Amino acid sequence: MCRLIIYLFVLISLLVSSTAFSQGVAEYTEAIEQSPESMKYKFYFLRGLAYRDQRDVDAAIRDFSTSIKMRPTQDAYLRRGEMYFEKGSYKVAESDFSEAIEINPSVEAYKLRGLTNLVLGKLDMAIDDGTEIINKAPNTSESYNIRMEAYAQIGKMQLAREDARRALSLDRRNKVAAELLVNNPEKIEITRGSSRYRPKGDINKYRVWANNKGFAFTLKPEKE
Repeated sequence: MCRLIIYLFVLISLLVSSTAFSQGVAEYTEAIEQSPESMKYKFYFLRGLAYRDQRDVDAAIRDFSTSIKMRPTQDAYLRRGEMYFEKGSYKVAESDFSEAIEINPSVEAYKLRGLTNLVLGKLDMAIDDGTEIINKAPNTSESYNIRMEAYAQIGKMQLAREDARRALSLDRRNKVAAELLVNNPEKIEITRGSSRYRPKGDINKYRVWANNKGFAFTLKPEKE
């Protein structure tokens, strides 16, 4: 009895230690075999992470599935969904991310499902997920990335640019937003009687784009 108590203490210490995720498959296999039924789901989950780190996707899916069967948790659904995404099973991944959202509608869960919906071409759903992300973390630059991309794909470029500008106002290093503005600038108009190009908004936002396209903002008048 004393030996069992000591072993359970060791198992719990393994579970909560800061180095738990660096343990190998063998350690977690032993923990699964010797731990009480009420704790096995945790060690199946941790062994699934170990398999994932070894790039054994199928083994990771099996362990995450066993963990979910024993006790459904958001983490297990998210990690299994990532593995299905990596395999290209996007519809199954989307289902797992939806299950995770039902348990806990976190930013991470919405991001993963939003990305999956983008890949699947479910752009309206990607916009909905992107909106949820923004509502939950409006002051984080990358929160706008999924929705801006979905808007761009359905041709709502003005809305995409608005999200991109907001994202860049929060973090100028957001490459997704910067590339969207460069690749999808507002139309440049030419005024009557003048050869000056007039980008709508701040001219500096389009200078790189215009130079790359070989344009100049002021051209010599054409001879009549």
